[in-house]
Amino acid sequence: MLRIVIVDDEILIRDGMARMISKENVEFQVVGIFPDGMQMLNKLPQLDIDVVITDIRMPQIDGLELIRELKVSHPHIRSILISGFVEFNYAREAIRCSAVDYLLKPINKEQLFELLYQLDEEKRIQADNNERQRSGLLLTLLQVEEPSAIFLDNFILPYPHFSIFVLKGSHPEAVWHATATLRQEKVFLFDYIEIQNGIHIWICYSKEILSSVTHQIIESYVQASSSDYSLHVGTSHSYMEVDKIRLAYLEAKHACDAGIYTTSTFHYAHVRDLKQSVADIAELFNTFRDSLIHELQILNLTGIMKELHNVFSAVRTQRCSTNMIISICRMVEETAEKELPEFEVIDRGNNAVGYKKIQSSMSVNEIETLFNTSFSAKLTEIRVQRLKGSDKAVEVVKRWITANYNQHAELNTLANMVYLTPSYLSKLFKQEIGLTLTDYIIEVRITKAKQLLRNSLDMKVHEIGAEVGYVDPAYFNKLFKRVVGITPNEYKRISI
Repeated sequence: MLRIVIVDDEILIRDGMARMISKENVEFQVVGIFPDGMQMLNKLPQLDIDVVITDIRMPQIDGLELIRELKVSHPHIRSILISGFVEFNYAREAIRCSAVDYLLKPINKEQLFELLYQLDEEKRIQADNNERQRSGLLLTLLQVEEPSAIFLDNFILPYPHFSIFVLKGSHPEAVWHATATLRQEKVFLFDYIEIQNGIHIWICYSKEILSSVTHQIIESYVQASSSDYSLHVGTSHSYMEVDKIRLAYLEAKHACDAGIYTTSTFHYAHVRDLKQSVADIAELFNTFRDSLIHELQILNLTGIMKELHNVFSAVRTQRCSTNMIISICRMVEETAEKELPEFEVIDRGNNAVGYKKIQSSMSVNEIETLFNTSFSAKLTEIRVQRLKGSDKAVEVVKRWITANYNQHAELNTLANMVYLTPSYLSKLFKQEIGLTLTDYIIEVRITKAKQLLRNSLDMKVHEIGAEVGYVDPAYFNKLFKRVVGITPNEYKRISI
């Protein structure tokens, strides 16, 4: 839209020109007509002007002086001089004053319209360039918590106030339609940015703080334009300071996130109307952590999914934001990595959770399904691998014990060796061998000690005990007698 002011001391000329311009194109909007430059300058603070069409000869302030004033105070306003005089000096002075053109009375309307269309196109191109440049700077401000003072000082917004709207739709067209509708209706000036897949923002500029009435108008337009899709919209407080852009974004995102708990396809909320979540996510997760660890250690899929259901029930009660839910999901995965050695390898090779999908999810049910499906798939893969290799796992551990019987054998080390949890390895070993791991190691060591007592006659008993892993002679004697029934010395004499 090209906003035009006409200044001429002849009422018939200024009124006639206003009617002629308004009829030519709805994008040509005459926002004011004045009999001289003084009255126009007095009203300038209340006007939003792109072009001034002014006569040269007028009382008080003539056209040339008006153009000089505008060049200093409002250099973006373009000027067109009209006059009945044909002297070259006027035209030359108009060019010096940065007038766009110099038109003679009577006005040739084709010439005038050609000039206005040219200015309208220049304005559109400039606006597009400004928006692209501003969008790049805004992306930086949205992501940086503490931007430099130099960066902020050189960043100028189109209007003093701004509010941020965060939008999330079930389909990209939901946001595109809403954006196109507001641009067409010209409800306000705004920049449109896609932060990530499914998350979009409007940075809306205004001369005053957006009123509740304006919000109602925006809500009605957006809801009408997105009737075929689900759409969540959240908006921030209004601010004037550029360094508050990230704060405003986080407020709007919090308001938008509240939509995951609604059953309606349309959600529109202002951050001031929401309760701030007071949930401590670490404390919330710790409520379920021990029971989850127990189920993970024995790879009980039914029990694990039951615990996850309990976690998401608490999430709903606390009405956690999407980011908070993601943090809790990461805690679940980190716990699985600690308890299941294979989990990290599978997760790295097939990270199916897709936190970007969770960010753009439209409901907490959808988030729960996405996470649980991915998490259970990984656990199922681990379980299948273990079932395939369970018989081999025991043999691997037995071979290691046979080769390293004199070394201290940590249960965790042996379990990691075969990608099993310590509790599962113990259960599996007892099931296949009939002995616990500890009893099996004792059996292997005592068997080796008996061989040494029979065949290595030059070795003393305490040396044989140390050789098989028992550096304490008293403990070795006690253990040997408990297993064999006689002391090592007695066994050695009988063997000889």
